[in-house]
Amino acid sequence: MKRMRMMGLLLVVVFAFSVAATSASASPVFYTKVVMGGTASAPVTFTGTLGAAFLEGEVSKSKIECSGGTAAGEVTGPTTTKKNNTTFTGCKAQGFPCNSAGDPEGTIKTAPLEGELGDVKLNTPGIRLFREGAKGTGELATFSCAGGAIAVKVKGSVIGQLSGAAGLTVSEGKFAASNKLTFAEAGGKQKYTKFLGEVTSEQLESKVGEGGFEKSGQSVIATLKATGVSNLGFTK
Repeated sequence: MKRMRMMGLLLVVVFAFSVAATSASASPVFYTKVVMGGTASAPVTFTGTLGAAFLEGEVSKSKIECSGGTAAGEVTGPTTTKKNNTTFTGCKAQGFPCNSAGDPEGTIKTAPLEGELGDVKLNTPGIRLFREGAKGTGELATFSCAGGAIAVKVKGSVIGQLSGAAGLTVSEGKFAASNKLTFAEAGGKQKYTKFLGEVTSEQLESKVGEGGFEKSGQSVIATLKATGVSNLGFTK
């Protein structure tokens, strides 16, 4: 069988909240309104539904494609999230199914990820995702394709843009029924590789078999919804 060049796939979705009515800030914050029960300090849970997704290698241009998926996680602070996990379904590389160890054919699961909020550009918030406890360096997903013949690893971090920001302060904010987190790429390079004001760029890298890692770009849109008793919003 001709050796395939393949990349790993990662996506996880996140939401965050602020427990205080804050004044105007240089950076975006997330906020919550407890509708009934619960406490302001408790984690706020969310779920996500993924559209079609793919990850492309910058050098090889090969892709791993998935037809959809789901996600879940916890908002733990004004700019932080944890326990973010994503399950991709219908995943293939050049027609060969891919899966995480112990999961059904076509199913890829990420490791638990952390998220942090920042500006991808002026008044436009985004989320950076990375492995819990290993910012920018940990493996985000490991899986194999073609019946286990080819092992794939994904590491680094990835930034997506959040839609639906309302106002520059919490008092100007609004709660939407759902929001979207968009990861965009072109030619294997992520659209956003750092937050506004940062110097160092970061993005996903993937490794196939015994080969080296290469930069890889993620494309997917996730629709996010808060669960339980709280509403969630975010400022610009």
